[in-house]
Amino acid sequence: MMRPALFFARFRPAQYAGGILVLVLLFAVYGGALHAVLAQGETESWRNILQDAYVRQVIFFSVAQAFLSALFSVLIGLLFARAFFYQRFPGKNYLRSLFSLTFVLPSLAVIFGLFGVYGASGWLAQFAARLGIELQPNIYGLKGILLAHLFFNIPLAARMFLPCFAAIPNQQRQLAAQLNIRGWHFIRLIEFPYWRQQLLPVAILIFMLCFTSFAIVLTLGGGPQFTTLEVAIYQAVVFDFDLSKAAFFTLLQFVFCFVLFSFGSRFGVMAQTETDQLEHWFAPQSSAVKLWQVFFITLMVVFLLLPLLNILWAGLSSAQLSDLWQNPFLWRAFGYSLSIALSSALLALLMAYALLLVSRRLHWIGLSAWAEGLMNLGMVVLAVPAMVLAIGLFLLLQGMEFNKPALFGVVVLCNGLSAMPFVLRVLSPPMRANMQYYEKLCQSLGIRGWRRFKLIEGPLLAAPFKYAFALSCCLSLGDFTAIALFGSRDFSSLPYLLYQQLGSYRGDQAAVTAMVLLLFCLAVFRLAESYAPGIQTGKDTND
Repeated sequence: MMRPALFFARFRPAQYAGGILVLVLLFAVYGGALHAVLAQGETESWRNILQDAYVRQVIFFSVAQAFLSALFSVLIGLLFARAFFYQRFPGKNYLRSLFSLTFVLPSLAVIFGLFGVYGASGWLAQFAARLGIELQPNIYGLKGILLAHLFFNIPLAARMFLPCFAAIPNQQRQLAAQLNIRGWHFIRLIEFPYWRQQLLPVAILIFMLCFTSFAIVLTLGGGPQFTTLEVAIYQAVVFDFDLSKAAFFTLLQFVFCFVLFSFGSRFGVMAQTETDQLEHWFAPQSSAVKLWQVFFITLMVVFLLLPLLNILWAGLSSAQLSDLWQNPFLWRAFGYSLSIALSSALLALLMAYALLLVSRRLHWIGLSAWAEGLMNLGMVVLAVPAMVLAIGLFLLLQGMEFNKPALFGVVVLCNGLSAMPFVLRVLSPPMRANMQYYEKLCQSLGIRGWRRFKLIEGPLLAAPFKYAFALSCCLSLGDFTAIALFGSRDFSSLPYLLYQQLGSYRGDQAAVTAMVLLLFCLAVFRLAESYAPGIQTGKDTND
């Protein structure tokens, strides 16, 4: 074990005060929020709440819809990834970018597009009417929730499964072709050992995302029987102002998510599926298999693009488009969205960078377990949904008189903390690589602090910094959780304004707002993609 004197000599805590302050902030914010939740109500009142049939229905539906969403997303995403990997077609790289785009798209904007395609008067119903078929689809309830979750999570699952197929060595494929191993036997003997390691991590991740889904369930739920814990928390505070019930739901939400996160961290470690081969060898496919895979890819592309095209079409054809530049509510919401996104992204970037400075130093001096523990502490934010944090802060600060700067600060803090785990994932590999390659050189030349950042860290980390910042902006732009609790007519964002317009059936105004929000996110996402660190992608030998 390292002696304290040697530890402080090599670690130099004074140089990592920022990371230590971030740890203190995490403990203070989350500890204070959870303490405020636990302080609401007594054990006896919570026991009475648990015996309520409505509460049991909320818990059951929360688990059931997340399970079904994860099951269908994993199965369809796996088929999509397999078809995508084996087929060559124009625009393949653009479709690969679409896998990432759906993850950062605003939920409410996508819901507007889903209404326009699959709603009672949507494109699907209009197409059926032209064929003489009477069709009045209803996407409220479980059907609509599953539809929206599949839109967001099928591309996510497909992107996570793609490296598994790319990791299969060409020698195994060629040997399988020589032994005439095809079809189901090829899947079972060659492919399955690679992608089975990803099944549990992907399923747990998607289950958590759907379990904590808020905007989708709030908008498409359509009734008390289709309410999840996240929505029940919001309703208990905003409509009933029953803080005891809200605290009980918040505690349940936290326990469920923490158990899932712990289980995923323990048993669902992502498989290392990277491969050095730049070219992939494929055995010739039968016409039936190729036809099926092309059909499946086409079906998925149509499913993903139709809602986005509907948003653009509805916005451009809206009667309110001519009044776009004279709408003060829209541009006020745009200004708040932009300032919240930039501030949240900057906060997430600074916190993640400060934590990684401490983590990589601990790893360098041989305390790898401490370094991994620190990283896990930063990632455990994912186990505390944004609604739980927002409710905790609401209860903790309910005695204060909130003005706009205070509301702005709370929303920025919630969004920044929610984005921090993703920034950690982006910055961790390049920052550890810099430590490995340049630490001894910096020590020998006495380069420290700001001078080291200016000469060494800054130029090498510029692209990852920009990518992480733009990604955080995208995530914050579409976030509706914190602003739903703290927003008002005078303090709103584009998602909050869109929700108000949808709730009051102002379809033309909602179309313009959804289009502006979508184009805004597309522009930021394109910026993020341009700064993405270089990733080697496989190239088919048949190209």
